[in-house]
Amino acid sequence: MLAVTVFAVVLLGSLFEFGSITRPYWGGFISVPAVVTGQHPYYSRGDHCGLGLRFTLDGQQHTATFDPASTCAGMPAPATTVTASVDPIDSSHVLIVGLDRFQRNLPYIFAFTDALWLSMAGAFLWLSVSSYRNLRTLTGRGQWRQLAPSVLQRTVVKSTTQLTLQAPDLSGTPQIFELAYPGHGPWPSVPSAGQALNLWILADGGRHVLLSGPDCKNATAGTAYVPNSFELRTMGL
Repeated sequence: MLAVTVFAVVLLGSLFEFGSITRPYWGGFISVPAVVTGQHPYYSRGDHCGLGLRFTLDGQQHTATFDPASTCAGMPAPATTVTASVDPIDSSHVLIVGLDRFQRNLPYIFAFTDALWLSMAGAFLWLSVSSYRNLRTLTGRGQWRQLAPSVLQRTVVKSTTQLTLQAPDLSGTPQIFELAYPGHGPWPSVPSAGQALNLWILADGGRHVLLSGPDCKNATAGTAYVPNSFELRTMGL
């Protein structure tokens, strides 16, 4: 199911990303003295400053670059000794203690954005599961009924189409009802006011329905309900 795949990808991506940016907290970074070898200003969505570093770790000399997310103004000058916090797995991943506020605040920023992405993916998953359950209920319990309603009105709100239809009920009395479904629905041509539809409908006894017709390749899930007298008056019917 697409929704499950999307949620799994977002969840795994968020965990990997969050784990990566929180390594300074749990990765056992080692503090060592380092010498600033140079300042390298550059522009990327604002002015930045890359500080070149040289330090010794486990008896070997290493070089790395640290970006304090600031301009070079006020940054340590070349030949200045600073304290570097070094990733023991990747010595190129270095923070300068006292200038790493931005990097150490990143987890809070990413936690917020990841929560938003997970919320959207979770909502998509919930809607998909709900739709799947409704379809299972419809196909398991309902029976298709063929109607020939007249289209009184057609409105489109965002990506949802709403048809106001009129057809005889079981007693033969004309009954107005509304159908709402995503996109253009199952019909090859868009229904318009004054048109008569050849409609096949499968209902669960509530508002959930499946819509199809003789020239339709696939059924479309939607909702149906009978408007009250006040709603009919507001629609001019």
